[in-house]
Amino acid sequence: MQAPLPPRPPLIPALDAVKLSRRCNMFDSTCVILAMRDLGYTLQADWLNSHLDNYLDILIDEYHQWMEQSPSNESLTQRVARETGLEVVED
Repeated sequence: MQAPLPPRPPLIPALDAVKLSRRCNMFDSTCVILAMRDLGYTLQADWLNSHLDNYLDILIDEYHQWMEQSPSNESLTQRVARETGLEVVED
């Protein structure tokens, strides 16, 4: 009999912290895992490292949906600049 799998740690706040740190391309799972560890999200980084097959689904489905539902304090101009890698301007 197999032991039950441990519950998944909350990944969305860790992913958001990595994205806001602007350290990596979010599709680079190795960089994301290292950044999570650097930012103190070791449990999330360890879980993600053990479940890399799920990463793109989590990033594309769950995190993207969370981003669309979360209120943002940045303007459209700031968001476009951030997402395209340009310098973020202050409105």
